[in-house]
Amino acid sequence: MLLGLDFGGTKLAAGLVQHDGRIIAGRRSATPAGGAAASLATMLAMAHDLITAHGPVEGVGVSFGGPVEADGRTVRLSMHVAGWDNAPLAQQLEEALGVPAAIANDGDAAALAEYRFGAGRGVQHLLYLTLSTGIGGGIIIGGRLHRGEHAWAGEVGHMVLQPHGPPCPCGRNGCLESLASGLSIARDARLRLADPATPSSTLHAQPSHALTAQAVAAAAAAGDRLAHEIWQHAMEWIGIGIASAANLLNPGRVVVGGGLTRAGARLLAPVREAAARRALDPALAIMPAALGDDVGILGGAALLL
Repeated sequence: MLLGLDFGGTKLAAGLVQHDGRIIAGRRSATPAGGAAASLATMLAMAHDLITAHGPVEGVGVSFGGPVEADGRTVRLSMHVAGWDNAPLAQQLEEALGVPAAIANDGDAAALAEYRFGAGRGVQHLLYLTLSTGIGGGIIIGGRLHRGEHAWAGEVGHMVLQPHGPPCPCGRNGCLESLASGLSIARDARLRLADPATPSSTLHAQPSHALTAQAVAAAAAAGDRLAHEIWQHAMEWIGIGIASAANLLNPGRVVVGGGLTRAGARLLAPVREAAARRALDPALAIMPAALGDDVGILGGAALLL
């Protein structure tokens, strides 16, 4: 068995995974207060619990919610949890658990998981996108994870598509994430509703704090014209981003996961249409991710395999 660990900004998860991707047992916890040290202690407690109950593991693989160095052993930083800067996480896990360890950022880990166990099976080249609060990604080339020279590969969310566009959390302007992430959809809704010239919309009844991308998607599904415009605008940008990346990489498949994909066909149909108008490869296939909330645990295992 392999031990897969998923370090997120709001939750932690651990699971024992067989080589065929079956999860034998798992544990989950909210990310505790107390920074990196508290998160590591909580994760190790769950890991020891699983190993004690179900037997030894060959190694431990980590999906980490933040940038990771190209060595696959060191965390650069976490955007959400303090204390992770330059942390030698792989070494810490090896010392605590006595087995080899490897780490990847969550986009890379998800790409590997979907490639080996999920919607990416059967192709040699894969592009994966996480469409959620932000937009991340990962790339598989020739059946192997492509991290790049300094482990910045796969950051599809930070392709600059509109140089004078809205600010992005990365400090630049006009990135795909600034145009079409969950936070960006909510921001666009608030801006439109603040304009006195905006026609009446069911979104006007939403408190400002409740104006999420999910609220916009739900209103669009119910026939609200303004919500539909906001949603379609974001989907167009996602399609442009996918086509741009696909024209560079020519993947056998593009897999999209993350919270926004819960909108189903309301996301996939316009994204596919927008991408098809711009992609050079007429066979470009865009598929929903298959692994759901287990993708981090399975990504850790896939990293070892």
